[in-house]
Amino acid sequence: MIIGAMKRTTRRIIFYCLALLFAVAGPLAVLTSLGYTFRFSTATFESTGGIFIKSATPRTSVFLDGAFFRETGFLTGSTLMTDIAPGTHHVRLERQGFRPWTKTVTVAPTEVTEFRDVFLVPFEPLSATSTRQELAAVQATSTPTHTFSLDKKNRLRIAENRTSRVVAENVHSFTPTEDGAFFVGQNGFLARFDADSQNVETVGRPGFFLDREPFRFAVSDHFLAIIDSSGGLFLYDAAAGAVRPIASDTQEVRFDSTEEKLLIVKEQSIDMLWLADSERQPFQKRDTMETVAQIPDTIREAYWCYGTEQHAIYRTRAGVFIAETDTRGGSNISELIAGPVDEIITSSLAPSTIFYRKGGTLYKIDL
Repeated sequence: MIIGAMKRTTRRIIFYCLALLFAVAGPLAVLTSLGYTFRFSTATFESTGGIFIKSATPRTSVFLDGAFFRETGFLTGSTLMTDIAPGTHHVRLERQGFRPWTKTVTVAPTEVTEFRDVFLVPFEPLSATSTRQELAAVQATSTPTHTFSLDKKNRLRIAENRTSRVVAENVHSFTPTEDGAFFVGQNGFLARFDADSQNVETVGRPGFFLDREPFRFAVSDHFLAIIDSSGGLFLYDAAAGAVRPIASDTQEVRFDSTEEKLLIVKEQSIDMLWLADSERQPFQKRDTMETVAQIPDTIREAYWCYGTEQHAIYRTRAGVFIAETDTRGGSNISELIAGPVDEIITSSLAPSTIFYRKGGTLYKIDL
């Protein structure tokens, strides 16, 4: 009987110990999963956040607020920093031979701030000579089904079966599309000619400025960007069936390959317009306009870096530069080529290559 009572007592002790352990560990596990950290100095739970960084460069040293945090692995440059106190923090990535990447990051309680397109630029990117054939291969475009031209009487003509005929009168500027053409009349109306139905549809009259300078166009699957004679930028949205003004003093524009963003190049700045809601951080809303770079020198031309589609490549008289378009906590801008360059070209068919022309020779950089 005494032995049985001792066994029952032992079982009760074990049961109560396990119950006490569960009562302590259970809430602790829940609080930890919700982003809370126990601070022994204050004997309290503190709500913390995190920072996630994804870089294509492995073996990168990560610093948080000036202190070394960790080095990323041999295969990936990604790292997740947890248990970070809410507030403003300074993050820096370094690797020998590369320009450092820095951000001022605002950490919110129980949230992870993500930077998924970090690109470390080599101090001396390797350049190699290229050929016209290689460049032509990445610039290849589909042959237009129809050929349009503007005659001396400002009539828009379509070429068919070795002959041409007039489809619109008093045309100021036009651009062909896969199924017809868009054109702006001398009266300032934007219209569309459908080659299949042979119909002309008036889109609208948004307030173009018409002068001797012809309009410039950029066409994508669902949008048409129009730069008028004064540099005014207008955007036609096929889904909405409307054209609206966007910006002034525009030199050129570039759609990214997903039609999510529009790069707007001005004389001394590069802006970006969101064409769709961003489903990942930075979670920008459609029609949000951001300034990617403000530059004291004149911008000669700019393109998307299609390898990430989160960076812009631009050229000034000082050289060629790459700027990230995620401006949270500051935008990292790095020099790729020092000194004057005659031309730069990027293509979605060679997303990680930058072609540039200098002194009659064509070169390329593979990032």
